[in-house]
Amino acid sequence: MKFMFQGKPFCGVTTALVTPFDKNNVIDDEKMTKVVNWQIENGIKGLLVLGGSGEYVSLSMEERVHAIRSAVKAAAGRIPIIAGVLEPGIQDAIQAAKLFQEAGAAIPLVLTPYYVNPTQEGIYDFFKAFDQGFQSPFLIYNIPYKNVTNIKPATFARIVEDMPNCAGIKECSVAFADCVDIVHRVGDKCTVMSGEDLMMGGHVLFGAEAAIIASANLIPAAWAKYFQDAKARDLDAVIQFQKTYYPLFDLLFAEINPAPLKYAMRRIGMDMGEVSTPLQPCSEPLREKLDKMLTQLGLL
Repeated sequence: MKFMFQGKPFCGVTTALVTPFDKNNVIDDEKMTKVVNWQIENGIKGLLVLGGSGEYVSLSMEERVHAIRSAVKAAAGRIPIIAGVLEPGIQDAIQAAKLFQEAGAAIPLVLTPYYVNPTQEGIYDFFKAFDQGFQSPFLIYNIPYKNVTNIKPATFARIVEDMPNCAGIKECSVAFADCVDIVHRVGDKCTVMSGEDLMMGGHVLFGAEAAIIASANLIPAAWAKYFQDAKARDLDAVIQFQKTYYPLFDLLFAEINPAPLKYAMRRIGMDMGEVSTPLQPCSEPLREKLDKMLTQLGLL
């Protein structure tokens, strides 16, 4: 199945998928098939492979391509596979996007350039060069609290206006108003995707039409319903979801993602292996807190 990207190609919740490893930290295709099927069966509309939750920086390029191929094969055309491209250099970003496209990914999610701390004009030039080099639809990934580079709403609007291949953005700014501003500026031209677990309901209420969520690895059905409740403006349901799951999210991100997430998934029977270096497994005190929370929520 070929996914088309004219207009707004995404809706609902996309899971920022963890990368499943065996005991030797090699990508496990059986686990990939299991988790992909489980996500689809529980209402998830897309999968982001190789995002931060997918441990991009811990994998070789060969392993990244393997992860994409494995997820694409498991999904079998039922939902789109988005490929994270987390490269600071423009040529590396273009090359990675092309490799992932050849491996079957529907579209890349390209991180704003980091380390060099570019200006807004530099960010614009980066994506202009990417657009010209890749020549296919792409999404932009903005997560300023991790890479200290923030694409401002006005800059993103300029990119959308000048680069028709820009199909949308995963917005992870902790400034709630930035996502709302983007929706107001270009929400009619591309897909604005909330990337923050704790803000998604509000973003959707203010017009975001999709989301890429890490904790949907653990509770996909709950996230799929939550999105529909937010789209339906069911405020009671939105508030209840936050009250129910906020303590869990607080624990899942208490240490570096996805270590707590992988531990919690293993505890509910969805073993995706451990994290790879330089990440470390979550601490014993956090494991005890997660066990207690999972029990309270009826997940154990």
